[in-house]
Amino acid sequence: MAERNSTVTDDRRIEFRIGINIGDVIIDEGDVFGDGVNIAARLEALANPGSVCIVDSAYRQTEGKVPVNVADLGEQQLKNIARPVRV
Repeated sequence: MAERNSTVTDDRRIEFRIGINIGDVIIDEGDVFGDGVNIAARLEALANPGSVCIVDSAYRQTEGKVPVNVADLGEQQLKNIARPVRV
């Protein structure tokens, strides 16, 4: 998307924000829910346009395997999530 966006005007840009979590996901009659989905949605809201927020447990499984720049956002208290999550 960054490459595509470099050649288009601001009003034509598409910038994704992505949240990645590892957790239970429940699919029921086409609806998707559970802590895995809820936390990923909260992480997505923390991400800047064009970036990805990933929960620490997922990062530890990919550390050193994917060449990306990473910034530790520390423990985050996410809406409707009982315990803080390291991002």
